[in-house]
Amino acid sequence: MHNKIKMMIPYLCTVLLVMLMTLFSEVLNEKEIIFPEITALAVGYMVAKKRSWKVNGKRMLALITVCAILGVGIVRYLNAPILVEVVVAYSFAQVLFMYSGTTFAPFVSAIVLPVMMQTESIIYPISAFALTLLIIIFHNIFIFLGIREDEDYIPVKLNLEEDKLDAAIRILCVTLMASVAFMSGFRFIIAPPLLVAFTEFSRPRNKTRNKPVKVVFVITICAFVGVITRYIVVIKLLLPLTIAAVIATSIMLIILNKTEMYMPPVGAITMLSMIIKKEILFTYPIQIFVGSVVIMVMSRNLFMKRQDRGKYETEHELKAG
Repeated sequence: MHNKIKMMIPYLCTVLLVMLMTLFSEVLNEKEIIFPEITALAVGYMVAKKRSWKVNGKRMLALITVCAILGVGIVRYLNAPILVEVVVAYSFAQVLFMYSGTTFAPFVSAIVLPVMMQTESIIYPISAFALTLLIIIFHNIFIFLGIREDEDYIPVKLNLEEDKLDAAIRILCVTLMASVAFMSGFRFIIAPPLLVAFTEFSRPRNKTRNKPVKVVFVITICAFVGVITRYIVVIKLLLPLTIAAVIATSIMLIILNKTEMYMPPVGAITMLSMIIKKEILFTYPIQIFVGSVVIMVMSRNLFMKRQDRGKYETEHELKAG
């Protein structure tokens, strides 16, 4: 029983974090407080038995905060069409991804989300900083209590030729996807969590892309769970969004546990359904499905086959110094 309780603590803390975030957003009437990617961080850094990325707390906090600030800055000062702003944000994120010394992709969403939502409020980066800090604190508490094991962080070393090629292909693919998304009006084909997933799926030795049908199914069903929960709880029953967020997050965690697919972007996809306009609520899962199929096909055909032919035979990691 003791072990079962210890196993449940990260799940309960994730739900608690979502509840507090959404509750503060509703009480203060500040939509920008809701940072969907925090659910992804919780899945990858708290719920998953082994952390999902090669990163430490300091770099995680710095990357999320800097990208959140830059995302708001792009909206405030670039004054370009939203398509251009999205491509600029994603391109910057890819350059940062190469030089960050990590495999931590969720900061891609931190910079692209405010551009997609056209957020200009400084509250967004403040919320992103505070919530990420809470994730790190929880993670350290879990290590102290023996719920999770500490893992050494070894900086990821650049392999310039291959990494630059991967980044360039990703940027080109996202530019084409974004063009179709904005022209068709189905912009969540490139939902920020999907761009995170694409960055992760297209990395060398990524194991998730070996189960394409299962991955697409889990991503889509969690988007559907978020939409249905919000529709029933908020729109039909007129109950607070906090209740919908807690229920949707709980169901999402159950799905990840039962399928053993601890994909961090799924958490953000579920939570994103809480803040999109209700007019597009029922097309959201369809857009997520289409987007997830496209990024999976691209990841397998443009990256996996080439990477598996031997260009990435060695791990490009060295200890610091």
